[in-house]
Amino acid sequence: MKKTNKLSWRNTWYSVLIWLLAFLIASFVIIPWFYFVLPITVTLITIYYFKIINPFKNEKGRKKIAERDRIFIFGLAASLFWFLVISILNVLQIAGFYYFDFLFYFSDFRNWYLYILILLVPVIYSLILESAVKGKSRRKDKNSLLQSFYSQRLSKV
Repeated sequence: MKKTNKLSWRNTWYSVLIWLLAFLIASFVIIPWFYFVLPITVTLITIYYFKIINPFKNEKGRKKIAERDRIFIFGLAASLFWFLVISILNVLQIAGFYYFDFLFYFSDFRNWYLYILILLVPVIYSLILESAVKGKSRRKDKNSLLQSFYSQRLSKV
């Protein structure tokens, strides 16, 4: 039960962090560069969030069918939870100290862009990790970029 509480607070923290950074980036970065900086920020936060999962650990014995998709489920759940928290924070922002004008808020493409990134980046990154895990058993290449990233992380611990 403690794992769920830690994961819940961790999920909440990362979604608030993404919302806050998106708000700061939107206020300081000019429009053409916003569409370049925000995906990089969301991707880096997602990569750091996924460091809790080590997809390259070797487990002996048979693997359960549900265990194969745990990375994708983790990414999908994180994506949906982040979307829910960020949309609630945005509604509170509109109702609180913003214009309280939903048409004006949703006419700005930057808000839609944030929602699309929040829904897609964790899911796509989880699919990349999952395919790297499935490809690990097929090929014995130790020079994989993702595998070297995780082996460096394990050596620091």
